[in-house]
Amino acid sequence: MQQPDADEIRVIFQPMNRVVTVPAGTSLFAAIALSGIAIESICGGKGTCGKCRVILIKGSCTDAPDSGTGCRLTPKEREEGYHLACRVALSTDAEFTIPVESRIDSPQILVTQPAAVGTVEPSVTRYQVELSRSDGLPFASQSVRFTGYTGLRPRITDEQYHALLASETPLAAILSTLRAPPTVLSISPADSPAPMYGVAIDLGTTTVVGCLARLDTGEILATGSALNRQITYGEELLTRIGYSASPAGVATLQKAAATSINDVIGTLALNAGIERTAIIDLCLAGNTVMNHLLCGLDPRYLELADAPVSRAPLIRTAQEIGIAVHPAAGVYCLPNVSRFVGGDAVGDMITAGMNASDEISLLVDLGTNGEIVLGNRNWAASVSCASGPAFEGAGIRSGMRAMKGAIDHVHGDPVTGEIRWSTIGSTPARGICGSGIVDLAVAMVETGTLDFAGKLNFRHPRVRTGPDGAEYVLAQAQETGTGREIVITQQDIDYLMDSKAAACGAIAVLLKRYKYTVSDVRHLYLAGAFGAYTDINNAVRFGILPRFPSASVHTIGNGSLSGAYACLLSTRNRAEAESLAHHMVYIDLMVDTAFAEEYSAALYIPGRPDLFPSL
Repeated sequence: MQQPDADEIRVIFQPMNRVVTVPAGTSLFAAIALSGIAIESICGGKGTCGKCRVILIKGSCTDAPDSGTGCRLTPKEREEGYHLACRVALSTDAEFTIPVESRIDSPQILVTQPAAVGTVEPSVTRYQVELSRSDGLPFASQSVRFTGYTGLRPRITDEQYHALLASETPLAAILSTLRAPPTVLSISPADSPAPMYGVAIDLGTTTVVGCLARLDTGEILATGSALNRQITYGEELLTRIGYSASPAGVATLQKAAATSINDVIGTLALNAGIERTAIIDLCLAGNTVMNHLLCGLDPRYLELADAPVSRAPLIRTAQEIGIAVHPAAGVYCLPNVSRFVGGDAVGDMITAGMNASDEISLLVDLGTNGEIVLGNRNWAASVSCASGPAFEGAGIRSGMRAMKGAIDHVHGDPVTGEIRWSTIGSTPARGICGSGIVDLAVAMVETGTLDFAGKLNFRHPRVRTGPDGAEYVLAQAQETGTGREIVITQQDIDYLMDSKAAACGAIAVLLKRYKYTVSDVRHLYLAGAFGAYTDINNAVRFGILPRFPSASVHTIGNGSLSGAYACLLSTRNRAEAESLAHHMVYIDLMVDTAFAEEYSAALYIPGRPDLFPSL
C-alpha cells in the first residue's frame, strides 16, 4: 500500500470497502467511527465487552498491553488474526475485515403507528395578516395584525416585516407559541397557504424512531427509524455519561444525537415528498440522559443518588441544536422526572392513559434502562432500574441486538431435554437477542439445565467447562452463520439473574411502598421492544415480572413515540405531560432500604412466592 503522507495512515474496512485516512497513532476504534461503520461496542471502547472484534488482513497494528481486567481474546482467535478494535493503535497502512458478529446489520427496530389524537391544537397556528397602511406615517410605523390572535406581540424579523408591507396580495403567517413571545415562522399567500408539518421523535439510547404528520389534520405521512449514532461511544447510559466528562465529549455526543435525528427526518421527508424546511415543529421523547445530551447539557450530575432534576421541559430551536428542518422550528422535549425516568416514560403514560383511569395500573418499559410507574389518575410513583441491557442481548458473550441472524425464540422439551430455536430472518444463527435469552432461560429450567438459583447443571450433556467456567452450548460451530459456537456462560446467567432481580425487585418496592399486592393491579402496560417481542408468560415464569392475576395486559408498542406524537398535535397534552412529570413521585433505589431485600428475594426463579401466585 502507498502511504499518502508520512504522518497519516490509510485504513481499509471490508467487506464494505470503506477507506479512511487518519493520523498515525489513531485508535482503530476511532477510525471505524470516522468511517461511519456501525460496530458493536457495549463498553464504549474500554476493552471490557469484547464485542468490537476485527480481523487483520494486511499490514500491521499494535495492541495495547493486556490490563488483565478487560475481555481477552483466546489464543485461537489471535492465531486467526482477531483484534479488539478499541485496543489497537494504528501505525502503518492496514486492511481489516469487520466480521459478521461485530456488525450492526439491519437491526429490528420497533416502529408502531401512533394512536390517533382527538382534538388537534398544535403549538403552531396560521393567521390571516391585516395591514393598516397610513400615508402620513413612516414605513416602519405601519401596523400589522393577525386576525383572531390575542396575546403577546409576536416576534418578527425585519425581512418578514418588510415582506408583509411590500405585498400586494393577502397573506397568512404561521406563529409558534412554544416560547414567549410567539415567533412568526413563515409567511405565505393567504389563498395558497403552505402546509404545516411536524415531526415526533423517540430518541432512544439505541434507536431513534420518528413520524411525520400534518399539523392541521394530524395525518401521519411517514414513519422511519435509525440507530442512535451514540452507540459507538457505549451502549449503556453510564458509559455515555462517562464519555461526556469533557466539553468535547458532550459536543461529540450532542452532534451524534442530532445527526441520528437528521437521518430519520431525511427519510421521512423523502418518503413524504416534502422539503425539510417545511417541518416547523418537533416534539421529542427521550430519557433524561438523552435529553441532556441532545440539548448540550452536562449529564454527569445524574450519577449522584437523589440528584435533583428539573421537571420543566427542555425547549430549543432546531438551529440551536443542529436539526436540519426550518431553522426557527421549536424542539419540545417531554419533561424529565428524575435521573433515569425521563420524557420517554411520560410519553408512555400519555399513551397508556394511566392519567385517565381510576384503577391501579403498572407501566413497565425495559429498554437499555428500565422505567416502572405505578398509579392511577390521582397519583403516580416511579422507579428506574439498570435491567434492560441484558434483555436486549447486551453483556452476554453470544448476545446481540435483535437483527438478522439473532436467535429470537427458544423452546425446550421437558421430556426429551431437547431445545429448539428460531432466528430473525430464518438465517443461520449469529448470536442470541433479548427475547431469545428470556425464552432460553425458561427452557433451561424446564429441561433441568438450570436450577432455581440460576446455576448450570454439569450433568446435562451440553454443559461443559469453558475458559470462564461453566457454559452451555446452544449451537455448534457448524450450525451458526459465524463459524463460532453460541454459548451461554455461567457469568451470562449470573448477569441475567441480576437484571431480572433488579426489575422484579423494583416492582416489588413500588407495591410494598404503597401497600398493594399483585392482585390489586388491574392493568399491566408493557412498552417498547421488551413488551412487543418478549413472551410475557416466559418473562413471568423466569421472574422478570410478577404474576398479576387480576390484571389485563396491554402492549402499547413504542409508547414513547406515541406520546411524543400526541404532544406534537396538542398543547393540552403537553400541559398534561408537564403536570404528570411535576406531580410524579420518584423513588431512588440507590438509597431505598427496601430494594436490597426485594432484590435478594428475586435472585431465585421465579422469586418471592407472594409475587407469583399459582407458580
